[in-house]
Amino acid sequence: MPGDPTVLTGGALDALVRQIIADVLVVSLERVRPEAAMGADLGAESIDYLDLLFRLEEAFGKPVQPSRWTDFLRRRLPAGNFGTSITVAVVREFAEQEAGT
Repeated sequence: MPGDPTVLTGGALDALVRQIIADVLVVSLERVRPEAAMGADLGAESIDYLDLLFRLEEAFGKPVQPSRWTDFLRRRLPAGNFGTSITVAVVREFAEQEAGT
């Protein structure tokens, strides 16, 4: 589902990120709420984040480096359990940053 990152803003970006997360984690779209923890609530494992980045690359039509994801998490989240700290809203924030670069 390649897309034009310049039109992926606001609600369109929200819908895209939610759909990608639902597809990657094989969960219903209704469970993919902004406050849902990727690991604790939705069952994400480390390999799922790579799949997520790959699908964002496809959607944006440009590379999304795993190192950028790691750097983003280090800056954005306090030290601790990423299983509960990485929420759908955090993934959406990263996607917004990547779509704009």
